[in-house]
Amino acid sequence: MKTIRALERGLAVLNALEGRGGMTLAELHAHTGMAKPTLLRILATLEEAGAAWKAIGDRRYRRRVGPAGKARPDERAHRIAEVAAPHLEALQRKVIWPSDLLVYRNYRLELAETSRRQSNLGLFPYRLGFRIDMFLTAPGRAWLAWCTDRERQRILAHARSYPPPNPRSRAVLRGELEGILATTRRLGYASRDPLFGGTDADMSEFDDGLDAIAVPVMQGGRVLACMNLVWPRKYRLKAKIVKDHLADLKQAAAGVAAALAAMDRPPGD
Repeated sequence: MKTIRALERGLAVLNALEGRGGMTLAELHAHTGMAKPTLLRILATLEEAGAAWKAIGDRRYRRRVGPAGKARPDERAHRIAEVAAPHLEALQRKVIWPSDLLVYRNYRLELAETSRRQSNLGLFPYRLGFRIDMFLTAPGRAWLAWCTDRERQRILAHARSYPPPNPRSRAVLRGELEGILATTRRLGYASRDPLFGGTDADMSEFDDGLDAIAVPVMQGGRVLACMNLVWPRKYRLKAKIVKDHLADLKQAAAGVAAALAAMDRPPGD
Protein backbone atom coordinates (compact mmCIF):
# COMPACT_ATOMS: atom_id res chain seq x y z
CA MET A 1 0.00 0.00 0.00
CA LYS A 2 1.31 3.44 -0.91
CA THR A 3 2.08 5.65 2.07
CA ILE A 4 1.52 9.42 2.50
CA ARG A 5 4.97 10.98 2.23
CA ALA A 6 4.03 14.32 3.82
CA LEU A 7 2.54 12.54 6.83
CA GLU A 8 5.64 10.40 7.18
CA ARG A 9 7.81 13.50 7.23
CA GLY A 10 5.62 15.20 9.83
CA LEU A 11 5.77 12.17 12.08
CA ALA A 12 9.54 11.99 11.63
CA VAL A 13 9.86 15.57 12.87
CA LEU A 14 7.59 14.86 15.86
CA ASN A 15 9.65 11.78 16.71
CA ALA A 16 12.83 13.86 16.50
CA LEU A 17 11.38 16.31 19.03
CA GLU A 18 10.23 13.57 21.41
CA GLY A 19 12.05 13.49 24.73
CA ARG A 20 14.49 16.26 23.80
CA GLY A 21 15.15 19.65 25.34
CA GLY A 22 14.25 21.35 22.08
CA MET A 23 15.91 21.42 18.67
CA THR A 24 16.86 24.28 16.38
CA LEU A 25 16.04 24.26 12.70
CA ALA A 26 19.69 23.44 11.95
CA GLU A 27 19.64 20.53 14.38
CA LEU A 28 16.44 19.16 12.88
CA HIS A 29 17.98 19.47 9.44
CA ALA A 30 21.05 17.50 10.54
CA HIS A 31 18.96 14.90 12.36
CA THR A 32 16.30 14.28 9.72
CA GLY A 33 18.16 15.12 6.52
CA MET A 34 15.17 17.15 5.32
CA ALA A 35 15.64 20.46 3.55
CA LYS A 36 15.15 23.50 5.76
CA PRO A 37 12.26 24.95 3.68
CA THR A 38 10.48 21.59 4.01
CA LEU A 39 11.11 21.55 7.74
CA LEU A 40 9.77 25.08 8.11
CA ARG A 41 6.52 24.10 6.36
CA ILE A 42 6.19 21.00 8.54
CA LEU A 43 6.92 22.93 11.72
CA ALA A 44 4.44 25.65 10.81
CA THR A 45 1.81 22.97 10.23
CA LEU A 46 2.61 21.26 13.54
CA GLU A 47 2.44 24.58 15.39
CA GLU A 48 -0.88 25.41 13.76
CA ALA A 49 -2.21 21.99 14.75
CA GLY A 50 -1.00 22.41 18.33
CA ALA A 51 1.49 19.54 18.11
CA ALA A 52 4.71 21.58 18.44
CA TRP A 53 5.81 25.01 19.64
CA LYS A 54 8.83 27.29 19.47
CA ALA A 55 10.23 28.88 22.64
CA ILE A 56 10.95 32.61 22.47
CA GLY A 57 13.90 32.32 24.85
CA ASP A 58 16.11 29.98 22.80
CA ARG A 59 14.16 29.65 19.50
CA ARG A 60 14.17 25.85 19.83
CA TYR A 61 11.23 23.75 18.72
CA ARG A 62 9.62 21.38 21.20
CA ARG A 63 6.87 18.82 21.02
CA ARG A 64 3.70 19.97 22.72
CA VAL A 65 2.64 17.96 25.76
CA GLY A 66 -0.70 17.39 27.48
CA PRO A 67 -2.42 19.62 30.05
CA ALA A 68 0.03 21.06 32.58
CA GLY A 69 -1.83 19.59 35.54
CA LYS A 70 -1.41 16.04 34.22
CA ALA A 71 2.08 16.23 32.75
CA ARG A 72 5.34 14.93 34.19
CA PRO A 73 7.43 17.61 36.00
CA ASP A 74 9.68 18.21 32.98
CA GLU A 75 6.70 18.31 30.62
CA ARG A 76 4.79 20.60 32.97
CA ALA A 77 7.58 23.17 32.82
CA HIS A 78 7.48 23.15 29.02
CA ARG A 79 3.69 23.41 29.00
CA ILE A 80 3.65 26.38 31.37
CA ALA A 81 6.38 28.03 29.30
CA GLU A 82 4.43 27.51 26.08
CA VAL A 83 1.30 29.03 27.56
CA ALA A 84 3.24 31.92 29.12
CA ALA A 85 5.24 32.88 26.01
CA PRO A 86 2.62 35.14 24.36
CA HIS A 87 1.96 36.85 27.70
CA LEU A 88 5.68 37.55 28.14
CA GLU A 89 5.89 38.92 24.60
CA ALA A 90 2.83 41.15 25.09
CA LEU A 91 4.18 42.43 28.41
CA GLN A 92 7.58 43.25 26.89
CA ARG A 93 5.96 45.18 24.04
CA LYS A 94 3.95 47.18 26.55
CA VAL A 95 6.61 48.00 29.16
CA ILE A 96 9.86 47.72 27.09
CA TRP A 97 11.70 45.74 29.79
CA PRO A 98 11.80 41.95 29.41
CA SER A 99 10.47 39.23 31.68
CA ASP A 100 11.46 35.72 32.72
CA LEU A 101 9.16 32.85 33.63
CA LEU A 102 10.51 30.40 36.20
CA VAL A 103 9.16 27.07 37.43
CA TYR A 104 10.03 25.07 40.53
CA ARG A 105 11.99 21.83 40.42
CA ASN A 106 14.09 20.09 43.07
CA TYR A 107 14.32 22.94 45.59
CA ARG A 108 15.13 25.70 43.09
CA LEU A 109 13.48 27.67 40.31
CA GLU A 110 14.49 27.09 36.70
CA LEU A 111 14.27 29.53 33.82
CA ALA A 112 11.54 28.13 31.56
CA GLU A 113 10.96 31.05 29.18
CA THR A 114 12.18 34.61 28.68
CA SER A 115 11.53 37.63 26.48
CA ARG A 116 15.07 39.01 26.82
CA ARG A 117 15.88 38.30 23.16
CA GLN A 118 12.79 40.21 22.05
CA SER A 119 13.77 43.30 24.03
CA ASN A 120 16.95 43.99 22.00
CA LEU A 121 18.39 45.66 25.10
CA GLY A 122 21.45 43.44 25.41
CA LEU A 123 20.57 42.16 28.89
CA PHE A 124 22.53 39.15 30.12
CA PRO A 125 20.87 36.12 28.44
CA TYR A 126 20.72 33.22 30.90
CA ARG A 127 20.00 29.94 29.13
CA LEU A 128 16.67 28.14 29.53
CA GLY A 129 17.02 25.63 32.34
CA PHE A 130 19.30 27.91 34.37
CA ARG A 131 18.67 27.32 38.10
CA ILE A 132 18.43 30.44 40.23
CA ASP A 133 19.09 31.28 43.87
CA MET A 134 15.95 30.99 46.00
CA PHE A 135 16.92 33.57 48.63
CA LEU A 136 18.41 36.44 46.62
CA THR A 137 16.43 36.54 43.37
CA ALA A 138 13.08 38.28 43.03
CA PRO A 139 11.35 35.13 41.64
CA GLY A 140 12.84 32.94 44.39
CA ARG A 141 11.58 35.29 47.08
CA ALA A 142 8.17 35.51 45.39
CA TRP A 143 7.92 31.72 45.42
CA LEU A 144 8.91 31.47 49.08
CA ALA A 145 6.52 34.26 50.07
CA TRP A 146 3.43 32.73 48.45
CA CYS A 147 4.03 28.97 48.39
CA THR A 148 2.45 26.78 51.08
CA ASP A 149 4.00 26.65 54.54
CA ARG A 150 4.78 22.97 54.06
CA GLU A 151 6.60 23.57 50.78
CA ARG A 152 8.54 26.50 52.23
CA GLN A 153 9.67 24.40 55.19
CA ARG A 154 10.90 21.67 52.83
CA ILE A 155 12.93 24.21 50.87
CA LEU A 156 14.40 25.73 54.03
CA ALA A 157 15.25 22.33 55.49
CA HIS A 158 17.03 21.35 52.29
CA ALA A 159 18.95 24.65 52.23
CA ARG A 160 20.08 24.15 55.81
CA SER A 161 21.28 20.63 54.99
CA TYR A 162 22.89 21.76 51.74
CA PRO A 163 23.82 25.44 52.22
CA PRO A 164 23.65 27.61 49.09
CA PRO A 165 27.08 28.43 47.61
CA ASN A 166 26.55 32.18 47.50
CA PRO A 167 27.75 33.71 50.82
CA ARG A 168 25.09 36.43 50.70
CA SER A 169 22.42 33.75 50.28
CA ARG A 170 23.68 31.93 53.37
CA ALA A 171 23.55 35.18 55.35
CA VAL A 172 19.94 35.83 54.32
CA LEU A 173 18.97 32.27 55.19
CA ARG A 174 20.53 32.58 58.64
CA GLY A 175 18.79 35.71 59.82
CA GLU A 176 17.02 37.93 57.29
CA LEU A 177 14.61 35.76 55.34
CA GLU A 178 11.57 35.99 57.61
CA GLY A 179 11.55 39.78 57.48
CA ILE A 180 12.17 39.83 53.71
CA LEU A 181 9.22 37.53 53.06
CA ALA A 182 6.95 39.55 55.35
CA THR A 183 7.85 42.71 53.43
CA THR A 184 7.33 40.91 50.13
CA ARG A 185 3.80 39.85 51.08
CA ARG A 186 2.96 43.34 52.36
CA LEU A 187 4.14 45.04 49.16
CA GLY A 188 2.62 42.44 46.84
CA TYR A 189 5.85 41.81 44.93
CA ALA A 190 9.38 40.50 45.55
CA SER A 191 12.64 42.37 44.95
CA ARG A 192 16.08 41.19 43.99
CA ASP A 193 18.70 41.48 46.73
CA PRO A 194 20.92 44.54 46.08
CA LEU A 195 24.04 42.48 46.89
CA PHE A 196 23.26 39.73 44.35
CA GLY A 197 25.14 39.49 41.06
CA GLY A 198 22.99 36.89 39.33
CA THR A 199 24.77 33.56 39.97
CA ASP A 200 26.02 31.33 42.78
CA ALA A 201 29.23 33.36 42.86
CA ASP A 202 29.77 36.32 45.17
CA MET A 203 28.89 39.67 43.59
CA SER A 204 32.58 40.64 43.70
CA GLU A 205 33.33 37.71 41.36
CA PHE A 206 30.40 38.08 38.93
CA ASP A 207 27.75 40.76 38.46
CA ASP A 208 25.23 40.77 35.62
CA GLY A 209 24.31 44.36 36.50
CA LEU A 210 20.58 43.69 36.67
CA ASP A 211 17.71 44.44 39.01
CA ALA A 212 14.25 42.87 39.10
CA ILE A 213 10.87 42.56 40.74
CA ALA A 214 8.70 39.42 40.58
CA VAL A 215 5.21 38.12 41.32
CA PRO A 216 3.78 34.59 41.52
CA VAL A 217 1.52 32.90 38.98
CA MET A 218 -1.22 31.64 41.30
CA GLN A 219 -3.98 29.09 40.77
CA GLY A 220 -6.25 27.91 43.56
CA GLY A 221 -3.90 29.11 46.29
CA ARG A 222 -0.96 27.29 44.69
CA VAL A 223 2.07 28.88 43.05
CA LEU A 224 2.56 27.49 39.52
CA ALA A 225 5.45 29.72 38.46
CA CYS A 226 6.94 33.17 38.98
CA MET A 227 7.32 36.07 36.55
CA ASN A 228 9.66 39.03 36.81
CA LEU A 229 10.53 42.29 35.13
CA VAL A 230 14.27 42.86 34.56
CA TRP A 231 16.26 46.05 33.86
CA PRO A 232 19.85 47.36 34.25
CA ARG A 233 20.53 48.26 37.89
CA LYS A 234 22.53 51.36 36.92
CA TYR A 235 19.37 53.16 35.82
CA ARG A 236 17.83 52.99 39.34
CA LEU A 237 14.36 52.46 37.96
CA LYS A 238 12.80 50.26 40.61
CA ALA A 239 10.43 52.85 42.11
CA LYS A 240 9.26 53.95 38.66
CA ILE A 241 8.80 50.39 37.40
CA VAL A 242 6.81 49.44 40.49
CA LYS A 243 4.63 52.53 40.08
CA ASP A 244 4.14 52.24 36.32
CA HIS A 245 4.28 48.50 35.60
CA LEU A 246 3.66 46.34 38.68
CA ALA A 247 -0.01 46.17 37.72
CA ASP A 248 0.97 45.12 34.19
CA LEU A 249 3.19 42.35 35.57
CA LYS A 250 0.42 41.09 37.85
CA GLN A 251 -2.06 41.18 34.99
CA ALA A 252 0.30 39.11 32.83
CA ALA A 253 0.76 36.56 35.62
CA ALA A 254 -3.01 36.35 36.06
CA GLY A 255 -3.38 35.83 32.31
CA VAL A 256 -0.97 32.90 32.40
CA ALA A 257 -2.83 31.36 35.33
CA ALA A 258 -6.18 31.76 33.56
CA ALA A 259 -4.85 30.23 30.33
CA LEU A 260 -3.47 27.23 32.23
CA ALA A 261 -6.75 26.77 34.09
CA ALA A 262 -8.69 26.85 30.82
CA MET A 263 -6.34 24.29 29.31
CA ASP A 264 -6.69 21.90 32.22
CA ARG A 265 -10.49 22.26 32.34
CA PRO A 266 -12.31 19.16 31.00
CA PRO A 267 -14.15 19.70 27.67
CA GLY A 268 -17.68 20.93 28.14
CA ASP A 269 -17.11 22.49 31.58
